Amino acid sequence: MPFEVEDFARAALVRILPRTRYRLAAQTDSRFQNFAGSTVRIAYRQQGATPAFLLFSGPGQNPQSAAMAAAAWAEANWRPNAIQRRVRPGVVVVHVAPGNQLTPAGPVAAAVVPSTVWTVDSATGKVDTAGNPPGSPPASELRRSASSLMRGEAAPTLSELDLAEKGVMQLRTVTMPGFWRAALSVMLFVFALRYGLGGVFSLMALPLLITAGSPGLISYIAREFIYVLLLAGILLGAGILFNFRNLAFRAPGFSSPVPATRNFTWGAYFAAMIGLAVVVDGVIPATLPKTPTGSTAQYQHVTATTNDDGTDTYVIVGGDLTVDLTGWPSTEWPGVAFKTSNPSVLSSAGASEVAAVTGGKPIAKFLANQSGSSRVEAASADGRYTYQLRVNVFSASTPGP
Repeated sequence: MPFEVEDFARAALVRILPRTRYRLAAQTDSRFQNFAGSTVRIAYRQQGATPAFLLFSGPGQNPQSAAMAAAAWAEANWRPNAIQRRVRPGVVVVHVAPGNQLTPAGPVAAAVVPSTVWTVDSATGKVDTAGNPPGSPPASELRRSASSLMRGEAAPTLSELDLAEKGVMQLRTVTMPGFWRAALSVMLFVFALRYGLGGVFSLMALPLLITAGSPGLISYIAREFIYVLLLAGILLGAGILFNFRNLAFRAPGFSSPVPATRNFTWGAYFAAMIGLAVVVDGVIPATLPKTPTGSTAQYQHVTATTNDDGTDTYVIVGGDLTVDLTGWPSTEWPGVAFKTSNPSVLSSAGASEVAAVTGGKPIAKFLANQSGSSRVEAASADGRYTYQLRVNVFSASTPGP
């Protein structure tokens, strides 16, 4: 059924305020008198890099005029300072009226800061959200509000709107304790260096491992899965630290107004991340096969090709490994450089950690010197092609798993 602009504004704001840190302004607020007459409701947020206005206009009011006046105020008052060195204001005016009285939706070209008019047909519930200035609220909330009112649901009361704004004020007092912030910054840096790329590679390796049938398969899958969990933890911590999409104010536990709850949540986060690191570095390696199964003769002279990129291979002490990258396009062959990460375990034929190919085919030979692990890495001269192989060197006298 048709609805009024005030009902729609309350229905939208009661969800938008606590989620996007907007606040309400009275129509009598002297700061906004230049556009108060063209609006029914005024909401704004002034902190951060994207301060913004969210205005609601009704039938007979001029949303374009409101947008230009609000943009002029924003440009004059929301400016960079010593704390916030970059500021990008935005203005959204929501025009709610019957379809034949609506102003066309879209950006307001004459405004001095990015501004747009969104329209809501109060007779049909159709919402048009063309344009997306900085700080714009979620358009989905407007559509949800229009749908609920069209179904005949009652609009939120003024007391509910007041409670929603109090929720904003409560959330704004939620800050990360200084100790946790410093600890999180250090831990995220260390974990990103140690486990970040491992988590990315594990996302790609998990499907291959699940379909494989190698010894110690369960341990390998568990290791890659934990890498994925560590990557998710790193992204969560970074999102809270930098407040990505207001995550610091929305994540359960981390955004609690009760300090004890926040501290407990942070403690659990650190314990979980450290626990996962201990498992992936200390527990799982002990369960992995120390030597491959089968005859050791097959590990005396081992050849790896481009198809083995990103995988593991085994070589017996005293044996050799040939890496053949002729599967790359021939135009990439000149200048291919090979490198081993641990020359005491695996070295090139010249007893160096680097084996360079200056012409001919990109084929390098490495000698297995002692038990341990190493990586063979290679890259084309232009960097377009890269290769990595994890090499496990074992002794024939080492007992199997």
